[in-house]
Amino acid sequence: MPITQWENIYSKYSKIIFIIEIFKRGEGQVTKTSTDVLIVGGSAAGLSVANSTCVWYPDKKVTVVRNVPYTVVPCGIPYIYGTLNSVVKDKIPDEGYLDKGVNFIIGTVIDVDRNNKTAKLSDGSEISYEKLVIGTGSKPVMPPIKGINLKNVFPIEKDPDFLENLGATLEGIKDIVVIGGGFIGVEMAEQIKLKGDYNVTLLEALPRCLLAACEEEAGLKIEEQLEKLGVKVSTNKMAKSIVGTDKVEGVELATGEMLEADMVVLGIGAAPNVDLAEKIGLEVDKKMGIVVDEYMRTIDKDIFACGDCCTKFSIITGKPSAIRLASVATSEGLIVGSNLYSLNRKTRGAVGAFATRVGEVAVAAAGFTEKMANDNGCDYYLGEITAPDRHPGSLPGCTMETKVKLLFNKKNDRLIGGHVIGGFQAADMVNILALAIQQQVTADELAISQYATHPLLTGSPLVYQIMWAAENAIINKKK
Repeated sequence: MPITQWENIYSKYSKIIFIIEIFKRGEGQVTKTSTDVLIVGGSAAGLSVANSTCVWYPDKKVTVVRNVPYTVVPCGIPYIYGTLNSVVKDKIPDEGYLDKGVNFIIGTVIDVDRNNKTAKLSDGSEISYEKLVIGTGSKPVMPPIKGINLKNVFPIEKDPDFLENLGATLEGIKDIVVIGGGFIGVEMAEQIKLKGDYNVTLLEALPRCLLAACEEEAGLKIEEQLEKLGVKVSTNKMAKSIVGTDKVEGVELATGEMLEADMVVLGIGAAPNVDLAEKIGLEVDKKMGIVVDEYMRTIDKDIFACGDCCTKFSIITGKPSAIRLASVATSEGLIVGSNLYSLNRKTRGAVGAFATRVGEVAVAAAGFTEKMANDNGCDYYLGEITAPDRHPGSLPGCTMETKVKLLFNKKNDRLIGGHVIGGFQAADMVNILALAIQQQVTADELAISQYATHPLLTGSPLVYQIMWAAENAIINKKK
């Protein structure tokens, strides 16, 4: 490579290289530095805080400490294996943050002296701060079953080296069991099957995949697509133990059935990573996260928390919520960044908006399913419609059956749940519904709202699914 190109690279990355080297100097020597805003965690929440802080407080020095060499796109992890075929292609670039003046430190914060506002890193280095943000994210849920620590049992970690190892292990094996039929589980099952001629079995303890977020019919459509790809879907099945001596050889089910397995992928869920917060004396709920107020502050008013690691409440019920999504984390990051030196924003709670695509079908959901509404004692009415997502339907790329189902609270007519089954348009449609839930839009308001339509991009304005699902709900309520 020409010298000038090396010089350009060095210039581009000089900030991050400089910060890393500072903390490597002098064996046994404590290196001390300072920053205005110290962010612990470099994924969706931490990066969102960094962006927001640079906008709201451009004169403040921002430092992000992360324990990985680079940040992967969390929701892109399954696609590393069947579509991207590379971990580094799932990378969130540092360049834009470096250009804004954000400093990165590769390391781990192991302690914080809250009185002196100093954080200690694992290499003994110290960094002082004015404001501290904890965005330590979540950890994969590890079920308490025998054999969980055998070789070739992989939870889903956000560490590039870990993900590289998972990919390398896929080479030369045949039988793979994915435990968990939520979004990460169905996506991993699909992508591994696309990668090669593997025998893939997806286990889900509930009667249907995606049932924790979507209506049952959406899960059924996804299961059908997985089976078309050759994935064996086993619902109402629970893993009792993982069998093997040194590495996994099989999975024993609660029914006594034994599945052969060279690898097990765990997609069961995530728990808040509260270890640091608990160590430094912040208020913590181990199941729900670091306790924060409406401004995302902890009990220490100079320490904020956001993302998967902190507590949340439902925007619909006001009750505690275990929703952990990158979209929620980035929203909370924007709130935190704006509030660091002046309280400007409050969180309104988590709505929970989801989307995925498997094979030829996309499904998306926001807010309550019918089961959630019933479990929360909510009296509701609903409307739905199925229509093409192009007009006319003879246009190329049309999904002839794009279904929208909406749930409204009978007491106030506000939208509390929205579900879409169809093609690529599903995610954008559910984003409209997620916003409508947040803005407490009623059935009548949604029915007569105005939307952009185009033959190649949307369904017909005469049967635009969101409008007519709302209109049909109004008609159903009157019956």
